[in-house]
Amino acid sequence: MAERWNIWVDTGGTFTDCIAVDPEGRRHTVKVLSTSVVRGRVIETTASNRLRLASSPPLVVDVLTGGRLRRTGHAAATAVTRFDPATGWVTLGGPRPEGVDAGVAVEIGTGLPAPRLAAHLVTSTPIDGPLPPCAFRLATTRGTNALLERRGAATALFITAGFGDLLAIGDQRRPDLFALQIERPSPLPAAVIEVPERLGADGSVVRPLDVAAITPAARRLREQGIDTAAIALMHSDLNSAHEITLAETLRSLGFTTVVRSSDAASFVRILPRAETAVIDAYLTPAIRDYLDAVGVTRRGDTLHVLTSAGGLVGAAHYRPRDSLLSGPAGGVVGAVSAARAAGFERVIGLDMGGTSTDVFRYGSAYEYQFEHSVGGVRALAPALAIETVAAGGGSICRLRAGGLEVGPDSAGA
Repeated sequence: MAERWNIWVDTGGTFTDCIAVDPEGRRHTVKVLSTSVVRGRVIETTASNRLRLASSPPLVVDVLTGGRLRRTGHAAATAVTRFDPATGWVTLGGPRPEGVDAGVAVEIGTGLPAPRLAAHLVTSTPIDGPLPPCAFRLATTRGTNALLERRGAATALFITAGFGDLLAIGDQRRPDLFALQIERPSPLPAAVIEVPERLGADGSVVRPLDVAAITPAARRLREQGIDTAAIALMHSDLNSAHEITLAETLRSLGFTTVVRSSDAASFVRILPRAETAVIDAYLTPAIRDYLDAVGVTRRGDTLHVLTSAGGLVGAAHYRPRDSLLSGPAGGVVGAVSAARAAGFERVIGLDMGGTSTDVFRYGSAYEYQFEHSVGGVRALAPALAIETVAAGGGSICRLRAGGLEVGPDSAGA
């Protein structure tokens, strides 16, 4: 008999689904909103700070204490100081928000990441208690959403002198060739520093690295609060010595996250290599904090995260560049497994979520791509071949200029 829980969580743009098997082999499931909000309806009220709640999903443990309750669609919120799951009574730290009366829909923000909220519910663990011993597997769109919404860390790009405009110029391809008004994606780096150095096409040193020349600029960035850096130097795929030295210097100056292109994507072609390094640096703080907040910290517990290629990687070795298609990859692997169990070796998959829809095919072997684009930025990383459109079950439809427009924004659940 196993001595720990096995927990699988898939976080999408709208919902987070969780399946768990307890130490006795029993299966449990739960579905929560990816915003970590618990919704419900007020059944009755008594004092100005008390109400009884019928929640969805039904709660058998307290995951609401410490959260904030508000009327759905309104901003005013009040802290939850106590929740009794047996009766549904909620005690607030102040008067109920205006309009919160019997029959009204409310929502409580728990403050937990959605995977952790799901794990607490599926294991019946109160919010103030540690999760039981577990093996945790996670697929998430966290990195993808942060990139699309430009919610990553302020990142400085250090690049060979003369190439400061490389990411802005790109390869000059236009996704919408006939658009009269060209709209380019906003650049990821908050600052670009040109580094005096140059390697030849064979990796030999043409111009030695001058660390002292960039030190004042690096210090100014730290004074501005920027502590994340990406390094992309010419031909570092052949000789990484300059990038390694520069990375050591930046860490000594207080940069906490430093990503080298020779480590993130050691391939020829500086443009996609630089873009991959920037993505990795830009998303690393958010992904690291997110995985830490999942709360799988007990010795003996394990946390593995699904990559864009459909494989599981230990959290300590997980890189944001491998996270961009993590969620959709889970749908591919799951659909193929189900189809093969039913005797099919050729599969066409349609995976519609609340925010986007993914389409793929399987012809007795997985199809891969080794360069993919998300949010107008390319990444050199293996990924399952998936086509995605920004339209799902919750996509908002509108008429614009006489035509029907669907998405990309979603109404959620």
